[in-house]
Amino acid sequence: MIRYIDRIADGSPQAAEFMRERLGIFFSTSLASQISVCLMSGIAAGLFAGGTDGFLKYASLAVMIIVWAFSSVLAGFCRQWFFILFAGLYLIFPYVLILLPETAEAAQATEIQQMLSDFCTGVLIRPIRLIAGDSGAHTISFAVFAAFTILFFVGTRLRKSAKRSDFYCRTRLGQLE
Repeated sequence: MIRYIDRIADGSPQAAEFMRERLGIFFSTSLASQISVCLMSGIAAGLFAGGTDGFLKYASLAVMIIVWAFSSVLAGFCRQWFFILFAGLYLIFPYVLILLPETAEAAQATEIQQMLSDFCTGVLIRPIRLIAGDSGAHTISFAVFAAFTILFFVGTRLRKSAKRSDFYCRTRLGQLE
């Protein structure tokens, strides 16, 4: 595949310029902007998942998954290791904050704890519950986290293999100068 990219870049100046621009965008994307776009897509999917329009529910879920998948690969390509921690905190940590109704913890919880639990249940976990149905949302969250972690490592592997490309090396050196 690396030889194929080199041949395309050598054969077509427009394709080479397009790929150069994409590499520039890849390396100029900060971790904070990736986390921000993931947060926005996740919260938006959570809000739309609570609505009545079936199309918006599943369209927002699809957009969220695509954004997270692309961000995972890009974070891996750019070696932004904190992204894995962020994904774990977003997908797994909310289950720690959820208060189960009619339990001692729920009865003794403060207003802030209730509010955090409601936010986690009503927004953060809602897209996962849309996939999982009534039960097993935590299992789906772990599976989604595992998938995004695998995509992160796919991104790191892509960068390793890209280093064998003459086009990539020339482009990257040009960007660093």
